Amino acid sequence: MRLLQHLSKFTAPEAHARVDRPRVSLTLQDGTERPYLLDDPGSDPGPEGDPRAAYEPRVHLAYILARQGHDARWLARFADLPLPAAHRIAEAAASPAAA
Repeated sequence: MRLLQHLSKFTAPEAHARVDRPRVSLTLQDGTERPYLLDDPGSDPGPEGDPRAAYEPRVHLAYILARQGHDARWLARFADLPLPAAHRIAEAAASPAAA
């Protein structure tokens, strides 16, 4: 019986609560500011994420490269992003929450 109680915590609905994916609000080439996911939405085995947050592969790529130490100017050129967006991505990558 104790074993079943112990295992029940892994099958309880709280155990499957969605973990918010990192996101940042950016204005890209279309000129509209919106939240963008920094991680690949397919990397989360849980329920679907926030439908209001967009996924842009260039933003994800820039985030990964920023976490590896690339600066905002290089990210802007390499991923074809506006410089202010690259700065925000680099800031997000440098934050302690990104580690």
